[in-house]
Amino acid sequence: MNNHSLHWPGIFCMLFLCIIPVAGAFAQLQQSDRLEIPASPTSTEQFEVFSLGQQGLLSVVRGNEWSNTRNEQWQFVKYDTTLKVVWRTSYKLDFRYIPVMAYKGEESGYWLFAEPDTDRFLFMQLNYSDGSIDTYKGNLLSGVDVQQFKVIGSKALVSGYYRSRPVVIVHSFFDHTTRVLPGLFEKNTELNNVDINEIDGYINVITYAYRKKNCVFEIKTYNYEGKLLKKTTLSDPRYSFISGQIVPLNPDDSYLIGNYSVGCTQYSQGLYVTHVEHDEPGEPQFIEFSELQNFFNYMKPKRRARMMERIANRKSMGKENKFRYRLLVHELIQTENEIVLVAEVYYPNQRSTSPIITGGISRPYISRSLEGYRYTHAIVCGFDRNGKFMWDNTITIKDLTSYDLQEMVQVTPVDDYFVLAYPQEGEIHTEVISRNQVVVESEKFKITAKSEKEKVLNNEDGYLSPWYGQYFLAYGMQRIGSSSLGQGREVFYINKLTYKTEDIGKATKEEASRPR
Repeated sequence: MNNHSLHWPGIFCMLFLCIIPVAGAFAQLQQSDRLEIPASPTSTEQFEVFSLGQQGLLSVVRGNEWSNTRNEQWQFVKYDTTLKVVWRTSYKLDFRYIPVMAYKGEESGYWLFAEPDTDRFLFMQLNYSDGSIDTYKGNLLSGVDVQQFKVIGSKALVSGYYRSRPVVIVHSFFDHTTRVLPGLFEKNTELNNVDINEIDGYINVITYAYRKKNCVFEIKTYNYEGKLLKKTTLSDPRYSFISGQIVPLNPDDSYLIGNYSVGCTQYSQGLYVTHVEHDEPGEPQFIEFSELQNFFNYMKPKRRARMMERIANRKSMGKENKFRYRLLVHELIQTENEIVLVAEVYYPNQRSTSPIITGGISRPYISRSLEGYRYTHAIVCGFDRNGKFMWDNTITIKDLTSYDLQEMVQVTPVDDYFVLAYPQEGEIHTEVISRNQVVVESEKFKITAKSEKEKVLNNEDGYLSPWYGQYFLAYGMQRIGSSSLGQGREVFYINKLTYKTEDIGKATKEEASRPR
């Protein structure tokens, strides 16, 4: 069997090809256009898609012919919003380098490559407008475990861990100079995020550290030249801050939104928002999960009632509720009037194996290993532009697991609604909300082939990402054929999809207007 795989940046998830409703009288998700790229039978390939908004999209296919496994061939194709080709270009990657990470900028795409066991790195810049390619070489640090790669102006930010300590490296494409941002190389410290403010030219490095049995959440702000300008420390006698995302208002004024825990753990207790002015954080607003209107809606009614009763009893006795939820927090969605936080609740799946046998004695120690992640639900919370918490909602995720911890639920604003969707076993589950109200209950859309004469014989990968307006990009790889008896053909595919909200509530209105 051919060795094809699908590769995508961290913000892309889910997908499907053609969609046929399984439930719901008014199916809103529709296919507009479809693009097929035949998979090569004589090479190993990987497929990548970048949404460019109204500029179109970029597809990347890279691979080696089996007869020549040295220099890897990269094929870049830009398409417009009707999936017509705008330009094509290719690049032959020196076999000494391996790809590490990609970053999607506003006007260019960037790729980071490393030469293993050395300090030599290669940066590739692809211009979206004409497909021109520029490459830059640099010497960073040998053995860096890269976690993030971003570009601000003409400088690359490579962040990760070096000798188990956090490090952020800044490399200039123009003069090939490299420097390490000061004040970060500390033990017992984790990188939370590297946030760039391209308008003001600021670099914000957010860290989470364990110091003297206390948890310290810090934001270090650097200018474009890498000089440390200020440090903001968040602390609270009761709670620890797990994550935070910056919503800038002006260079000295911003909001920080994230999740918090009780004690130095990664188990979330709720959400918080705090105003930061001139590097001084204000009094945080803590929003416990029990204060959210819909957080426990993923439970069955009887279980939810028992949970709410226990929470009320503990509060009446003056006891604090302690939750053990792990949250995968998405990048904030910012509209003109509000800020929307999306987070998925997940659990690591543990797999038990046979008892360990040592020294001729069978001891009742069970070896456990991590085998993917299980998702239970996702929360959607809205804040106004002043950072005030306004509303919340929840989508239930039933028996969904993933080998890698990645964003599975896609939340996209369409008109005055939010479309929530996630994939599962060849079907897409959707739900539509209007703030804290569910306006379209859960629906399922089955993945199927475009032609009625063909069947989907195999779906290897499927992802969904927002494109522009009410349009989505669905992409992945599948084997299709006219009969399940044959092997069919493998294709990489990209679909233009739209979720139409015009008919939402139409069935209810028509029912109410009928004479009785």
